[in-house]
Amino acid sequence: MTYTLVEKAEDFSILLKCFKKNGTRTLSMDFEEESNLHVYGEHLCTIQLYDREKYYLIDALALQKSEEGRKLLKDFLEGEEEKIMFDCSSDAAIVRKALGIHMKNVYDLRVAAKALGFDGNLTSLIERNLHVPSEGPASKHKFQRANWMRRPIPEAQIQYALADVRYLYDLKDSLEEELGTKSPQMRTQVRSEMKKCAQPKHKDKPGWEKICNYRKLTLREKIFIRYFFMARDEIARKQNVPPANILDKRLLVQMAEKGDWKEVVPEDFKFSRAFEKAKEEALEHLSEVSAAQTPRRH
Repeated sequence: MTYTLVEKAEDFSILLKCFKKNGTRTLSMDFEEESNLHVYGEHLCTIQLYDREKYYLIDALALQKSEEGRKLLKDFLEGEEEKIMFDCSSDAAIVRKALGIHMKNVYDLRVAAKALGFDGNLTSLIERNLHVPSEGPASKHKFQRANWMRRPIPEAQIQYALADVRYLYDLKDSLEEELGTKSPQMRTQVRSEMKKCAQPKHKDKPGWEKICNYRKLTLREKIFIRYFFMARDEIARKQNVPPANILDKRLLVQMAEKGDWKEVVPEDFKFSRAFEKAKEEALEHLSEVSAAQTPRRH
């Protein structure tokens, strides 16, 4: 697929003005992101756009380096243009947490598909509605774990990324036609869900609360895992590596259960000082909680 690469804020501004001038009200859109896989943190790396005639690869990392670029990203993603996506929830969370952007005017194909009884992935939906065979899971898995922070982006990765916006227009047309045969109540419900699809369903939780079986931990263990998690996160941020490279989260759970790190990792552990400090802070927090819960004598 041929495409236009947009790396500069001035070029992105020109492109957005062209969309308005040409009356382009709808675009198919997808993101490629980095989420603690190759470096620390969550990053919006690229935005792929298709206007039914041309493909565009927006280098979101490059745009974020300037105030003008960040403003253009916000104006576009929160703007009036309709963006056709598939299952936008994780994409919306990335831009919300990383850039403070709250996406608007998203047509989420998954919302329509679920209302029609389909709960599969994008590849399966393309096969179901457009009868286009998939290329197989192996190649998709390879690129899903690719490093989208790397520049220049390898051409094979770019082609993979652009392929995800290729059929979104046609899928919307197909789903809308199918919805047209259903009850007005269903269509109203879909429209209502569509307005909320890019909004968080729940309040964003801190990372330690997302660890498996967090709810089953005791109050003491929850306090310890919070401080151990924050220590690991701060180390990873300074080293610019994924937190898992510092310590596996399963070890964090073991440390929280024991209320110590020494029985879980060796004493010569490179970052032992940071975890010893985290342990002391957790014990101080526990002491405060205990004092607050102790009944006062009159």
